[in-house]
Amino acid sequence: MAVRYSNGIGVIIDKELEKPIADIRYQMMETGKTKYTMGKWWGEFSVKREIKRAGNYILEFEDGRKGECIISANSEAARSTSRYHYSFFGRGPLGRRGYK
Repeated sequence: MAVRYSNGIGVIIDKELEKPIADIRYQMMETGKTKYTMGKWWGEFSVKREIKRAGNYILEFEDGRKGECIISANSEAARSTSRYHYSFFGRGPLGRRGYK
């Protein structure tokens, strides 16, 4: 199973309000789906403002794909160089701009 790496700039969106929260810088890993497993995606991002840790969010990446995810604080969750760092774990497939 191959792992693809990507990074760039994206947006975090509050799923309930369907409203953008902040711009993010992300690093993401993905595996494709196989006959026996679903594709998975996960990674880390940094943002200039603190976000609440509980809840579901949507991440939109610079290539136009979107997906629902769960966010958790990294071990160095304290502010470092005026940015906050979080981990994300995808829930379901990544889709194109029409994703809801």
